[in-house]
Amino acid sequence: MALRGRQVLVLVAAVVAAVALAVTGIVLVLAKVGGGAPVSVTATATGDGDLEVTRAMLLARMKAAKLRDPSVTRDGDRKLVLTARGATAAQLKALTAPGRLHLRRVAAAADGSGAATSSLPAPTSTPPVAAALGDAYTAASSVTTEQEAQALPAPVRAAFASLPPADVATLPARMRLLIPEIRCEQLSARPADVAGEPVVACEGPTKLLLDPAAITGADIASAEAARSEQGMWVVVASFRPDAQAKFTNLSKQLFDAQERLAIVLDNTVVSAPQIAGVIPGDVQVTGNFTESNARTLAAQLSGGGELPVPLTVAVQ
Repeated sequence: MALRGRQVLVLVAAVVAAVALAVTGIVLVLAKVGGGAPVSVTATATGDGDLEVTRAMLLARMKAAKLRDPSVTRDGDRKLVLTARGATAAQLKALTAPGRLHLRRVAAAADGSGAATSSLPAPTSTPPVAAALGDAYTAASSVTTEQEAQALPAPVRAAFASLPPADVATLPARMRLLIPEIRCEQLSARPADVAGEPVVACEGPTKLLLDPAAITGADIASAEAARSEQGMWVVVASFRPDAQAKFTNLSKQLFDAQERLAIVLDNTVVSAPQIAGVIPGDVQVTGNFTESNARTLAAQLSGGGELPVPLTVAVQ
């Protein structure tokens, strides 16, 4: 039977509508798979080092964080451009942090209560800033407890309040820990920690004296974000074979002495738990993480260790 003109127009319209729906469906699927528009940040090198190695490590971090379509490209001699779908600029910036992981024994703590601390190391050298501090440095170098530090004359204590972080970092560790006017703001802005030296860092408002690093990021083989038995986001890190025995022995020493282990990432104490037993396997890093925080930290630890070049990123 021949179709009339109106019937033909109806069929054509139906076919066009069907094609339009199909195309719309394809576009929607592609949009979903693509993860939205690409997001980019530019990281600028602020120090010397191998920028090409840094580029490769950043790409490995982005892949470990499971970002969509990650890429890291060079922009001249000092800049790297990070691009990915399904990410925010803040997430990309977080991945450019050095990723310097240190596990350190907590040797002593000072919380401002005035309680006596355990035996602390005496100064082994005199920093250049001692000359500017004068008599205040001489008086402060003799204190061995929080009580003694709090009993120092007010002008002596006040001399330390305005010191820049770089000068604070050169003071003897005992002085950094005990002088109340040396604040967490100064300590947190200190230059990069050196693995073989003791440091003073803050866990909340409490200052901690930490031994030289016993484990560093170079000892980590892999890391992943996971949920703990309590439903909290954590990072589970596995050690390289030669480092596993070292960490297990450290956990035994701390457990026997009922001491704490500080997990320090880029000069920040992520957590400082009491060791509850000998740990023969992986280490679980806790720190009130969000899912994004945990995935970022796992990516930093899994992406080849500490970045060889320090970077700065400006995010609007």
